[in-house]
Amino acid sequence: MRIICDRCKSKAIITTTRELTPQFRKLYCACTNPECGHTFVVNVEFSHTLSPSALDLPDTVRQALRSCSTPTQARQVLAG
Repeated sequence: MRIICDRCKSKAIITTTRELTPQFRKLYCACTNPECGHTFVVNVEFSHTLSPSALDLPDTVRQALRSCSTPTQARQVLAG
């Protein structure tokens, strides 16, 4: 993840991270431009899933998917 200083547009570094919940973090940042010196906080929040994790599948289904050699076979396993 790249953080950019909103004052001078230089790169910033993350100095500290605080996890408030598993889906929300506060990133404490410092601009790398010595002439700027801006320090600031960026909030990072999980929004939503686009594609579900395979880790959410039952172990038996994941093992069956590992044995598939073609996408067609994988679709058949997922179809039930």
